[in-house]
Amino acid sequence: PAGLSASTFPAKLWRLVNSPRVHSVRWDSRARGLLIDRSLFERELLSPGDAQGPAPHTFRATQFRSFVRQLYRYGFHKVPGWVGSAAPGDAGTWLHYSNPCFRRDRPDLLLRIKRLTRANRQRLAAGLEVHCRQPSRFQQ
Repeated sequence: PAGLSASTFPAKLWRLVNSPRVHSVRWDSRARGLLIDRSLFERELLSPGDAQGPAPHTFRATQFRSFVRQLYRYGFHKVPGWVGSAAPGDAGTWLHYSNPCFRRDRPDLLLRIKRLTRANRQRLAAGLEVHCRQPSRFQQ
């Protein structure tokens, strides 16, 4: 959507989940959450020094736990009690994460996803609006 920098974490994640070339991240059946195959995700998107995957070096993280930490910083939550296949016939376990503003049919909601810094958490708790900070000159 207009006004969203393509270099933000939510925008990168949106492109990945909608890319037909990425197999390790999918929408859940309701298109309101992410399903992530950890082992495939690590091979496909986080392999350090390897530019062979469908979207190499999309994230700075080279470890899955760092990627999950980013999810939590942007307000995603692990859906408890959900372990299973993404589709009939899939082997392996998929992890399920959701954020109310990350939906396949509502890209406009991406603008509401903010990084949850300590200051932003305090502003949200006080009922105030949280503004994104401008990207640094190194991110532009």
